[in-house]
Amino acid sequence: MQPSPKQSLSETLLSRLPSRLSGFVQAGARARLLNGVDAVVLLHEARVYDLANGRWQALAQESESEGAADEAERIASAVVALLQAREKAPSVLLLLPSTHFIASEVNMPGMTGETLRAALRLQSSLVLPGYDTPLAFALNSSAATAEGSHIVLWTDALKLNALFEACEKQGIFLAGVMPRVLACGDSTAGEMAILDEDESTLSSIRYRDGILSRFLQIPRDDLQDEAFARQWREHSSPVDMTTLLCSSAQDYVERAASINANNAYSFVPSGAEKVMQRTAKRRRMGVSIAAAIVLLFLAASPLLWQSLQMLRLQSQLNALQERSVQAREDQAAVRAFERDWGVLTEFPQQNLPQTLLQMQAVLSPGVLSSVEVDEGTVEIEGESQDPQSLLQLLEENSLFTGADFARATNNDRYYIEFRLSTVDFDAYRERYFPDQRR
Repeated sequence: MQPSPKQSLSETLLSRLPSRLSGFVQAGARARLLNGVDAVVLLHEARVYDLANGRWQALAQESESEGAADEAERIASAVVALLQAREKAPSVLLLLPSTHFIASEVNMPGMTGETLRAALRLQSSLVLPGYDTPLAFALNSSAATAEGSHIVLWTDALKLNALFEACEKQGIFLAGVMPRVLACGDSTAGEMAILDEDESTLSSIRYRDGILSRFLQIPRDDLQDEAFARQWREHSSPVDMTTLLCSSAQDYVERAASINANNAYSFVPSGAEKVMQRTAKRRRMGVSIAAAIVLLFLAASPLLWQSLQMLRLQSQLNALQERSVQAREDQAAVRAFERDWGVLTEFPQQNLPQTLLQMQAVLSPGVLSSVEVDEGTVEIEGESQDPQSLLQLLEENSLFTGADFARATNNDRYYIEFRLSTVDFDAYRERYFPDQRR
């Protein structure tokens, strides 16, 4: 299927996505748009109020043959006059009286999210058959009430778009429109009832965990009829909870800090949706370009990470070397001393007194006739009743090693040669006199 001339490629791709995925994409873009709202204005009794400071601007006089575009121009002019002191063009959430909206109750069990929205688009002409003009709707599609039904709010799409275009002409970005009665309370504060009043209309709503369970409105003139008045009292004043009353613009000003533009019941004009789509497209293009640059850079430098690691490690090494300059100089001085004086300080010490004492302990009670010590090699001569056992006793002593008979024994006479285990003249000569041959 080829996209029509009026349908962008992004819209075509979005329409081909699964309903859950397309709903998630649209919900994320919608949340970014509404979270960017930095001015909340209220229409109350032919005046537009800036809820940030309570300042107001009266609407121009209504003409006898006024249409939707004319009303939108009057509201936009008042908003511009009210916010013209701001340095930056604001993103606006407009709170309108309940008379701009119609509520209906639909029962579609098992439907939530984008599936429910798609069903409502198909059945909009059946839900409100008396309206020939296009309608826009808003609802919390995440869950239904305990009875399994949803409260859906409807408004005239042409009037909604006229408001956006009128504001856009005068440099104001209208991000969203919401019934003012919904902004009077906290939609996350469990179950609550809110009553909105002005000169012409009474509106009553009930929230249950952020979901509308009731939305009622009645003209004050209808209350002159006792039957209507009795029905209104029965349905608008629940006995099981306290009703929050918002009867003046000041009530909304006092609650301005708790107003959340990103409300499920906020209406986003089609013009704002197009701006939202263009912004999302630019963001995606920016991310794609950045990712492509990174990928190209990584492809051109496969060892980039290793190079960065080497640079980091080299920097750490240089810092450690700077801090260890003095220690390395001291170490070099010690090594130079050892190299120059090692030939004397490391000369093997044969410790003859200890050697003689150890031999006496081994040879006793035999007789030692002579002993000769030469560079760690010891030769002894003497007499013993058991010369063979002397070899074993010498080997068992940790000071001696390599014990063996130097010459054949004659009766009790022995000639034994062994080495001192603590002396190594060969290693000493190899280190300090490598060129000298023995």
